[in-house]
This record gives sequence, structure tokens and C-alpha cells, in this order.
Amino acid sequence: MFNFEKEQKIVKIGNVKMGGQPGENPIVMIGTVFYKNHPALLDEKTGKFDKKIIEQELNDFTSIIEETGMQAIIDIVGAYSEPLIKECAYVADQVECPFLVDGLNDESRIPAMEGLKEIGLLDRAILNSIDDNTNDENLNKLKEIGVKNAVLLAFGTKYIFPDKKVILLEEKLIPSAQKANIENIIVDTAVLDLPSISINVETTRLVKNKLGSPTGFAPANAIYGWNFVKKYGESARCGAIASLMAYCADAGSDFILFGPIKFAKCVVPSIALICGINSYYRKRILRKNISEMTPLKKIF
Repeated sequence: MFNFEKEQKIVKIGNVKMGGQPGENPIVMIGTVFYKNHPALLDEKTGKFDKKIIEQELNDFTSIIEETGMQAIIDIVGAYSEPLIKECAYVADQVECPFLVDGLNDESRIPAMEGLKEIGLLDRAILNSIDDNTNDENLNKLKEIGVKNAVLLAFGTKYIFPDKKVILLEEKLIPSAQKANIENIIVDTAVLDLPSISINVETTRLVKNKLGSPTGFAPANAIYGWNFVKKYGESARCGAIASLMAYCADAGSDFILFGPIKFAKCVVPSIALICGINSYYRKRILRKNISEMTPLKKIF
């Protein structure tokens, strides 16, 4: 087990504490709703959705999070700002945890953040994301709105490898967040495809060692689109999903975007096991403090 050399930053958003050394705080599990082909989403243009399906999925997710002593954020996807506001408001009414405002582009997510401010949900809302294409006009708009929390997406055609991603963060994305007066920044190391996730593992460790920022990534699209494993059935597929998410945890990730929220039972227990083991080592061997909320007190 390792400790990062750089002092680690911990950000608090709503009831979630993200960041720190391995074992200090539980990894934040981020499950997605209203994604393309989500059974609950009936019309993405109007924001019409099946409340029974989404309520059941949210209840199942929050229950397993509580039972394991983990932490949660809901990733809310939307192509249009008005439906996205509606969906965020509904989810926020159902659960206490923060949520990602995951608009497909600045034209959808920035107006959504403005709408969430008007209904008093800005403190729990996390903009996803500020990236290489976010211009000064939109940064000024985020500042005017008073957005406090944002993901920095370390992706660009010139920034594929770990050292280049750190350069992108240091030279552009972090200054952009500062220009927008973002208080809490979270780094997403940006997955390209399934085999290149090794790059994300190295980038995560490099970012935490050099910058100390809460860091993680989203292997979901890559693993769920992996056709090879499907011929072995759902149990093999679930095992592959869980193993990849465990690989993310082993990188020292502070959060994992694990994909559709319905897969929580496949993923969360395995990550809780890793978190509990890490907390045990931190407490017993390193003699360091750990969070009051930890799988160590729940699953063993």
C-alpha cells in the first residue's frame, strides 16, 4: 500500500468528503441516471421519466452505500438544459448526496447550473465539466452564477499521456477553474478506451502526487461496450466490471464513475472491501486517522 508524497486536498460537497490518502476517506461511487437507453428516461427533450423506476434505482443505490459505509454521488445526464434542471431537482429531492450536472456540452450544462441556483441546489451541484474547450465567456458565466464545484476533464488531442495531462491541468484547466472562482475542483483523467485505462491509472497517481487534488475516472463506457466478455454470460460480465473498478481503486482514485446506477450491487461491495482493507492498514500500521464513515466499521 502506498501514500502519496504531496499533501492531499479534501473537498467537502454536501455530505461527501472526497480526497485524501488511500484509506482516509471512502472512495466516492458515482452512478449514472438518465443516460441513453435508460429505461426510466421516456423523452430526453421534455424530461419525461418513469418515477417508479428511478426511485427504485436510487433507493437500491443509497441502501447499498449506507450498508457498506461508502459515499455516493449521482451522475445526471442530459442533452437539454430545461429537462436537466427538472431531473436534477427530482433526484435532489429523493437523495441527500451531491449530483453531477452532466450536460453534453456547455450550452446545456451552464444554463442548467443557472437554473439550479434559482431553486437553491447549487451547493450540491457539481458541474461536469470544465475542459480544454471551455472558453472565457463561459468561465465568466460560471463566475456570475456562483458555481462552487466542478470536474476538470483532462482530455485533449495533444494531451493523451500522463505527463501531458498534468501539463493541461497546470497550464489551462486549473487556471480556468480559478478564473471562474470554482472552490472545489475534482480531476477526471479522461478514459479513451478499454486498454488505455492503464494510462488513467498512471495519470491518477501522477496527479495526486504532483497536485494533491481529488482524482478519478470513468471506465464505464469502455467496459460496458466490451463485447468479448458477453459470450460468457452476465456473471462473467459482472466479474469483469467489478475487477476493472477494483483496478481503478488500486490507482488511488478518490471517485469512480462506475456507469449505470443499476450495476451498484455488482460494483460497490468489491470497492467497499478495498476501502476497508486500506483503512485498516492506515489505522493499524501507519497510525493515521481515518474518516468516521468507513467500510471498516460496516463490512467486517
